[in-house]
Amino acid sequence: MKKRRVAILLALLMGFTGCSSVPIRDTAIVTLPPVDPPFPAPVGDQSGEITQRIALSLPGAVTGQLTLVSDRLALPATRHPAETVLTRLFSFQANEQARALSENGTLELMSGRGVELSGGTAVVNLSASALSLSSQDLFRSGMAITNTLSQWGDIRYVNILVNDQHPGLDPAATVPLGSLVSDTTPGAAARLWEARGSQRTGNVQGGFSLATTLYFPAPAGRGVLAEGRTVSFPDTNLSSMAMSLLDALSAGAGTLPGVPRVPDLNDLLISNPLVEELPGAQGRVIFLSFEENTNERLISAGIPRSVMLASICLTLTTFLPGVAGIRVRIGTEMISAVVPAGILEGAGQEIVFLDQVMRRTDFLRFLLDYCTLYFADGSGTLGTTRRAIPYHQTRNPRYVLNELLSGPEYTDTTPGLSPILPESLKDADWLGIARHNGTLAVNISGTAGETFKSLNEVQERLMVYGMVNTMASLDGIGMVQFFIGGKQDGRFAANIDLAGSFLPSVGIVAR
Repeated sequence: MKKRRVAILLALLMGFTGCSSVPIRDTAIVTLPPVDPPFPAPVGDQSGEITQRIALSLPGAVTGQLTLVSDRLALPATRHPAETVLTRLFSFQANEQARALSENGTLELMSGRGVELSGGTAVVNLSASALSLSSQDLFRSGMAITNTLSQWGDIRYVNILVNDQHPGLDPAATVPLGSLVSDTTPGAAARLWEARGSQRTGNVQGGFSLATTLYFPAPAGRGVLAEGRTVSFPDTNLSSMAMSLLDALSAGAGTLPGVPRVPDLNDLLISNPLVEELPGAQGRVIFLSFEENTNERLISAGIPRSVMLASICLTLTTFLPGVAGIRVRIGTEMISAVVPAGILEGAGQEIVFLDQVMRRTDFLRFLLDYCTLYFADGSGTLGTTRRAIPYHQTRNPRYVLNELLSGPEYTDTTPGLSPILPESLKDADWLGIARHNGTLAVNISGTAGETFKSLNEVQERLMVYGMVNTMASLDGIGMVQFFIGGKQDGRFAANIDLAGSFLPSVGIVAR
């Protein structure tokens, strides 16, 4: 009897627990209950590191075929982990699971420009020591790099450079490698190498197609954005491949919203591209001679000349093997320098091209990628938009919060949105930003906190969750904690408690 009473009591208790609770509505705003913050309010920005498990693509200890090996690594909290992970991949020492990636040479990233990221593409720039590898070993290393980087969902295409030049599939650097795509099935690297055999020997009758990374002018002359897609080529002649790439640029972007349409570049050429050799085995240069009216055509298209040159230079040097840069003449003018006016970093600074050769390093400051922002849509909900910013800032919380401060811009991918933050807020009002694993802590000035008190209920909600959703769009951030003047007392305005951890809200975002 006693056991029966206990069983009945347990059943009643189960009825009052969350096991039978009503699910939270999709439109509900989710906030964890207020608790004492587990860490102090940040003063200044604290980037720190996040330790997590990663996968490295390495030759298996027994078969030598590429396989994924688990590892734990401290990753930068506010930068893309690509460079850190590749450094670990290159330094891996053989064990019972896997061999070192390169047993016949040293692999390392170029200092200061090891990885470029934009539009789902990566360019991995290896130091000159990689030239000691055979073409097949370099190809296999490229596949290992690609498989490793593709574990992050923001990288689909990977391009391999050695000392700022595309190494090609063959020792003479005449056959393009193209943009690599991950394939982790056993023996994939060897199969792909064999499948490219006809290209390596120059037997490409009827042409060939390869995944390629193209760089398109961003809206308003802000810089360039990358897009990966398949491009067809008639043969492996450098001049004809250059024309195919120019055709692809002129055909327009397929996935980049709002970018200006590039004029027909081949139609503007006076003659086919010429291939020149730099002295001292420094590589090849593609010489492009355009008609006098090219400047007017670019102005009509809304593309600054410096941005178009960046687009062409980055596209050609990423794909064409052994090409160190380009030389460009427009009418009778040999282009020896540019002063970009609208780019986001280095605007107004003259770029002088040594010996009139434009190299990809001249244009890396032009490279952009997208961040996600949330603004008010005018109906009491948030609208989502994307904005092109310098590629190395897309995981920087302060930089992205400052993009919220600047309000909507006409170059954003979603028009018609409105600011969510008071106009009086400035960068200095972010007293400190720190990441603690999946939680981002933001310390806002007391002066800014006073301005929040004038917000009505809707404005308060949109401001708080516009910040939360924007920060949660950064990789690895799942919650946000706010402090005002170093404290978590009271409310933002009149309705939302400051204390607690804020989860992103899907229900407040317009569909």
